[in-house]
Amino acid sequence: MRASSGPGVLVQRDAERQILVIRGDSVGRAALAEQLLAMATAEDGGHLHIDYFPGHAYLAEGSLSLVVNSPHGGMPLERGRRVAS
Repeated sequence: MRASSGPGVLVQRDAERQILVIRGDSVGRAALAEQLLAMATAEDGGHLHIDYFPGHAYLAEGSLSLVVNSPHGGMPLERGRRVAS
């Protein structure tokens, strides 16, 4: 992640280095980090779609779409039992 004046967060791919580059203002970076942390610590699995749309709370226009998988895999638990996929 790199700081910039914003507004918002821009997620791009550096093709040469094969990495994601995330730039943005501190408020936007904190919002993205909070969502990533929530998915990483969600014990019931699942995934998170992060997609830009006009008026998005923190993503800037031109950001790549991301799908973030839980490290616990699978779909979330429903009422204490695993949902068949």
